[in-house]
Amino acid sequence: NGARCRSDAVWLALARDYVKVPLERNERSERDLISIVIMRHDAEVLYSYEPTTWVLYNKLIDLREWRHLKPSGHGNYCPAIRKAEELFDANNHAGCALSLLFFSDGRPSDRDTDYLERIGALA
Repeated sequence: NGARCRSDAVWLALARDYVKVPLERNERSERDLISIVIMRHDAEVLYSYEPTTWVLYNKLIDLREWRHLKPSGHGNYCPAIRKAEELFDANNHAGCALSLLFFSDGRPSDRDTDYLERIGALA
């Protein structure tokens, strides 16, 4: 797939599979929004309701270089799930399709195990 490491592969896959290819096929447009939550010790919303455009594609490709965001620390699920819940709760467009993807390099680092119930509640 041309990726140099796991984080590079994630950004490349998001850019290609969720932005580039759907835009080229006219399956997505600027009316389709994408939010990205970074999982670490705490969660951070990197992009909030970003339109699916070539600008977003370039932002995702730029993240491959680690100039702005470098993988580090533990990946705690619970803070990221809470951020996802906040993003879903703020969505007042009941007719739009929602997707939630979690990218992780393994087991969650959380000691709290309620993440399974929280993920189930989001579904």
